[in-house]
Amino acid sequence: MMQSLRSGAQSTAARVLVLLIVLSFAGFGLESVLFGGSGTSVADVNGVEITPQELQIAVENQKRQLMQIFGDSVDPAMLDDDRISPRALEGLIERTLLLQQAEAKALAASSRTIGELVASIEAFMVGGQFDPDQYKVVLANAGYTPERFRREQAQQIMLNQLQVAVSASDFTTARELELAAVVGAEERDVRYLLVPSEAIQGSIAVTAEDVSSFYQSNLQRYTTEEEVVADYILLSREDFIQPVDQEVVDAQFDDVAADYEVSEQTSVAHILLVQRDNESAEEYATRIDDVAARLASGEEFSVIAGETSDDIGSASTGGQLGFTDGSVFPEPMEAAIAELGIGEISSPVETDAGVHFIRVEERVATDAPDYTALRAELELAIQQSEAEQVLLATVESLREMVFSAGDLKQPADALGLLVQSASGISRSAGSGVFDDAAARDALFEEEVYELGNNSAVLELSGNRFLVTRINQKLPSRRLSLNEVEDDIRVELETTATDEAYQNLVGEVRRRVSAGETLEEIANTDGYEWRVELGARRSGGLLPPEVVRLAFDMQTAGPATIDKVELPGGDVAIVELARVTPGNVASLVPGEADQLVSQLGEVQGQLSLLEYRMALRQNADIVIR
Repeated sequence: MMQSLRSGAQSTAARVLVLLIVLSFAGFGLESVLFGGSGTSVADVNGVEITPQELQIAVENQKRQLMQIFGDSVDPAMLDDDRISPRALEGLIERTLLLQQAEAKALAASSRTIGELVASIEAFMVGGQFDPDQYKVVLANAGYTPERFRREQAQQIMLNQLQVAVSASDFTTARELELAAVVGAEERDVRYLLVPSEAIQGSIAVTAEDVSSFYQSNLQRYTTEEEVVADYILLSREDFIQPVDQEVVDAQFDDVAADYEVSEQTSVAHILLVQRDNESAEEYATRIDDVAARLASGEEFSVIAGETSDDIGSASTGGQLGFTDGSVFPEPMEAAIAELGIGEISSPVETDAGVHFIRVEERVATDAPDYTALRAELELAIQQSEAEQVLLATVESLREMVFSAGDLKQPADALGLLVQSASGISRSAGSGVFDDAAARDALFEEEVYELGNNSAVLELSGNRFLVTRINQKLPSRRLSLNEVEDDIRVELETTATDEAYQNLVGEVRRRVSAGETLEEIANTDGYEWRVELGARRSGGLLPPEVVRLAFDMQTAGPATIDKVELPGGDVAIVELARVTPGNVASLVPGEADQLVSQLGEVQGQLSLLEYRMALRQNADIVIR
């Protein structure tokens, strides 16, 4: 059963992910995996350097976040390094400033806290339990080592402590609560007419003469942009994938296969005893001796763990910690685990977290890796690496040739490349590779559009490279009435509908000012009408759209009438009849506490913002 729990982490796909990370380290060096570059820093914050590698990692993290948010619909321009880098660098500078403050105030994260946090992350669980294999696979997939991940979690805990301390330092005074209640507990008397969409739209008629007249009066609107037909060469890594020498695969596979062997997994439980704040050394030693005596007497380990362990997370499960391969827990614990047989219990083991009693529950041998699948993935990785090198070399040659060439055919023939063609490209629109604004901009630069030269070689998203030139210019033209008739009709109908609603609102205002009530207008004209007295910003029966409009209105009275569209197309004509300011006494039970909490949250955020600004202003920061 335990073996099946780890099946997800032991799958071929998971092994492949880990192997690819190992291959990157073995074949190309750590610096190339961490995005290369020299040791020169990109910024210096109070003497602490931010390296190019750190910046590139931050950029890649932001790219992943954008792709997770927008999926396939993400705009490639949003993933451009030059666009992301300044924001990522600012984030690193702010994080460095906050970490410096946290360290100066001696904030820290204990091993126990970090361990509990890591063990609680759902991505590291299999069958609801923390699984070391899954932990390693997930980290490898994200480009992390366990050491780096735990270090970043420790830093994040320290940052949270600092930010909570700053934001929680603010408080709400009685006067601030009174002022907040004036708005938060404000009540408004609201009436509204419900006007069905058919009542207005049924009276709207746009004729062919109306459409033709609008077209003739706005001919400039219906003139297309200039377009071009473009020739281009597009290169990507996939264009250079070639079969790989099997001897190269054999050599690299032998170098890394041993690194992928997974150690035997040991399931352990523990009892952790931590010296309490008001507990003397003698009292602490007595507690340790008492637990040791109970264990020696043969009492059930899980029972003792549930009653005595200070590790709250594992105590509820009889002390169960999950599996380790010898690298999950602190070194003293791992040394003790290695010496124990199944079912044996250690003598007291001391770590930074406290004193442990450890029991080995079981040991499980791991499956042998699927070397056939791993070799295939290694071969693909080598192919991609070699293709990348050929791509970059070809791009450099292409840059040199297109600068002086009179067309794209000459450099394409010399390098064995393909010249393609695309049409219908304007400054604002294009298809295929010219859906990218950078590609279109290159076509309409003076050097290319006016002087007829080749463009420079552009690097596009997805590690693609493009060079282009104008094949044919297509002048702007006027769209015919038939081409735009439907769009004009929709625009005229929309304008007429809006005007009709505005006229209706004006008419209702006039009649209310003359002494009619909204109820009388509804009865006379056949509309539904509704009312809510003492409406609050939340919790009432009014449609949300009506509430927002009513509370956006500045004053109350006969002229305070406006309209809002409701879901489905109907329109509400809203009258704000009266405004009653709120006060603390009018708050129902619990509202005052909620309001204080909301104020505290806002004030805490402002305090934290001011704190960050002060750190930035007083810091010695050099951006290179």
